[in-house]
Amino acid sequence: MHKLTIHKLGPVEQCELECVPFLTLTGFQASGKSTIAKAIYFFRTIKEDFIELAQRQVFHLIPIGGLDDDYDLGYGLSLEKGLQRFLREKFFRVFGPMYGVSSEMRMQYYFTKACSVAVSCTQDYEQANCRAEKIKVTFSDALKRFLREKNQSFSATPAGIPDQEKKLLESELQQMFDDRCGVVYIPAGRSMLTLLSQQFSYIYATMHDAQKESLDLCTRDYLERILRLRPEFQEGLLGLQQYTTVRGERLAADITQQALDLISLILRGTYQYKSGEEQIRLKSGNYVKINFSSSGQQECVWILNLLFYYLLQKKPMLFIIEEPESHLFPESQKLITELIALVNHCGNEILLTTHSPYVLGTLNNLLYAHTLKPCFCKKAAGVIPESFWLDDAKFDAWFVQEGAIENCMDEEIQMIQNERIDEISKVINNDFDRLLELQNAGVEGGGKECR
Repeated sequence: MHKLTIHKLGPVEQCELECVPFLTLTGFQASGKSTIAKAIYFFRTIKEDFIELAQRQVFHLIPIGGLDDDYDLGYGLSLEKGLQRFLREKFFRVFGPMYGVSSEMRMQYYFTKACSVAVSCTQDYEQANCRAEKIKVTFSDALKRFLREKNQSFSATPAGIPDQEKKLLESELQQMFDDRCGVVYIPAGRSMLTLLSQQFSYIYATMHDAQKESLDLCTRDYLERILRLRPEFQEGLLGLQQYTTVRGERLAADITQQALDLISLILRGTYQYKSGEEQIRLKSGNYVKINFSSSGQQECVWILNLLFYYLLQKKPMLFIIEEPESHLFPESQKLITELIALVNHCGNEILLTTHSPYVLGTLNNLLYAHTLKPCFCKKAAGVIPESFWLDDAKFDAWFVQEGAIENCMDEEIQMIQNERIDEISKVINNDFDRLLELQNAGVEGGGKECR
């Protein structure tokens, strides 16, 4: 089981949690949910960093793409040292400048008992001349040995690196890190990016590297993924099925239809990228350009697209989704939560941050359906399809507040605690009770205060 620990990073003072296949973070804004999500992204994408560096090592492509022009790994640098340097720079690209960061900052991710990566501040980080010298990256002994064994592991041919070598290294990395998943990060604040849909390709293409570097890596990853995948939606979601086949297999027809039905209900139409513009096709046959669609459609459209695209690919993914409920009506919040649960049911992992009691309430229903006795299962499936159910053994929820995290699962019934589902309702109800007491006191006193 993967485990993450954080000490004094951003708003997070202390955090220790196991990264189960469906992980939910809730709590007040600016409490540290995104920091935890970004930390998991940082560590879970190290496999891809490793492969990128191994490919560049064999062709001596220096500097590494995405880093500052003057940041040079150095010819002949070992894979171990190169990855350490890369991750030091990656830390700033994910979390931003080090202003106000404690010298005691440390985070560590345990992929297995033997394989872990730690990131901390150097002892003299305040006096360091460059930002890369402020951060220390430490690999476990088993990972160090693996890195040394795989140094110069690719062979160069006129046609490039043989696919067989790439697949072998990917397989060995999956085993070393106990991780078969790719990572898709879907950040909050998506509607503005969608609003600039038609202009963004031009804007992004004309930005120089320094301007692109001003975007945090998670947002940049999301934007570049959309720009890369948009052309594949020329025939809409239905068109994806015509050529999306992996190992001669297709996604089960009932699962595909369930996903399409949920997407149609949430989006109130279907997405299509046609003639260089993003469109929402309505049931009437008309369409609206995405930048003129509702804020709810703009917020959720690429959550839906990415979930469906990778669902069809049948390749395990970790989806890190921030606030899927943004700008959505409560019924649509329920539906998008069910779609996310369906994707999880098909072998994908989920990390969800949310403020919504509707999202948390829906998750509880899906957890409860799974706990029903076998004799009730068929009837329960008539209420909530079994492919939406969540296994409590693979689910966890945490409340993030004042720099710490608190598990908010009820141990007895294995559901999210009711008081956490709508934390603010206690305050609202308390205010109402006090107002009611004032009114009752006035009635009992003959209303003298009002005279």
